[in-house]
Amino acid sequence: MTANDDLIGQIEAFLDASVGSTVMPDSVRQAVRDAVDQTPQSRPMPGQARFPHMNLYARIGLAAAAVVAAALIGINVLNQPNVGPPTETSSPAPSAADMPAGELPQVLRTVFLGPSKDLPETGAPDRGDIDFSDGFLAYSSDDNGPILYAAASVTDDLIEFKTTITGVCDEGDVGTYQWALSRGDSVLTIAEGTDDCALRAELMPGDYLRSNCRTTLATCLGNIEAGAWESHWFEPRPEDGTYRVRHGAFRYTVPDGWAAFGDEPTGYGLTPQSEYATFETSGLGCYDCPGDKDAISILGNPGAATLDCGEETNVPGIGFGAQDLVDWLRQHPGLNTTEPEPRTINGLSALSLYIAGRTDWTGTCDEENPFVAVPIFNRVGGYHWALDVEERYHVTLIDLGDGNTVAVMVDTAEDADLEAFVDATRPIVESFEFPNR
Repeated sequence: MTANDDLIGQIEAFLDASVGSTVMPDSVRQAVRDAVDQTPQSRPMPGQARFPHMNLYARIGLAAAAVVAAALIGINVLNQPNVGPPTETSSPAPSAADMPAGELPQVLRTVFLGPSKDLPETGAPDRGDIDFSDGFLAYSSDDNGPILYAAASVTDDLIEFKTTITGVCDEGDVGTYQWALSRGDSVLTIAEGTDDCALRAELMPGDYLRSNCRTTLATCLGNIEAGAWESHWFEPRPEDGTYRVRHGAFRYTVPDGWAAFGDEPTGYGLTPQSEYATFETSGLGCYDCPGDKDAISILGNPGAATLDCGEETNVPGIGFGAQDLVDWLRQHPGLNTTEPEPRTINGLSALSLYIAGRTDWTGTCDEENPFVAVPIFNRVGGYHWALDVEERYHVTLIDLGDGNTVAVMVDTAEDADLEAFVDATRPIVESFEFPNR
């Protein structure tokens, strides 16, 4: 088997896991081979995280993956909204042709993310997501696909849903609700209304966060307004190592001018909107770019990265607690560090320090495309972080109190600006909350 055949096999396996059994047409297979042959393959540069469901694309090279994704989109197998990890659907989703034409304003034609509603009829819900992308309502409560569909239309401050596909609601059921968007269109509020379908009447009311990510293979809110926000996919307190969506597992407050550039099972990212405007709009955006952005990255449960940049294990004997990791950073042969600063963040104990790559460090990452970098944090199956020599991070390790730790990485495009950016973002970091399950 050639490397390209192996790549194609990986892609088909990915599709099997995400959209059901898939056999790639010969024409698309050849397009993939051609794209991979003609595309330089590169590994991620140091300084940015890689998240679990993106690892396939990180391994095969982002440029080739973009070509592959474009070919696959051409045969309509990647037509699900990019609102989280690939999932299995219990039944085929209807196309726009299956539904009556909706009358929704463009500002609503996207995905809105909400919390779970523990109702017996929905089984074991873990979220409440509204997808208006195709001009009709598709409401999902877990990874098994939407549980209800309805034609949707808007008149002034009222939104109407009419069931045309029987499911949890009967065909012809009509519901009417008041709705409103926040001043920046970032939050959709649906008030209690009247509905022939009793379950829909319980599911719909609430506040939903607009998913408006610039990057096509990432999940995030994008530009957000000043105020309090919460994560949708990030889980800093995994249960028995098992990932499951928990809306609001991470909460924070930002002033005007900020964007959330990533929300994944093992991490979350915040950046000024001026920086976010420079992020790529295809592929993974900034997930695999050099650490050249002003950003706050929040990493769940980091471990000590091995000095050879290995991603399959962590340094033996180094614990995963905040103090364990600080002690390890301070004795790391590739780092210079400042004295740790004890902090309290919303009642949680934390330690902060600056770390800098030593100029005499010669260790490299990636055998095929080696670059000099100091490995820092690794979460097996999640992310790997490394630091360029002569570059710095400000690191805050937060002890969540239940055996879980969070690393807050603050980085700037220009190293000379780091202290000022750390000071400016301190109120944001001090607003961080990590609610218990």
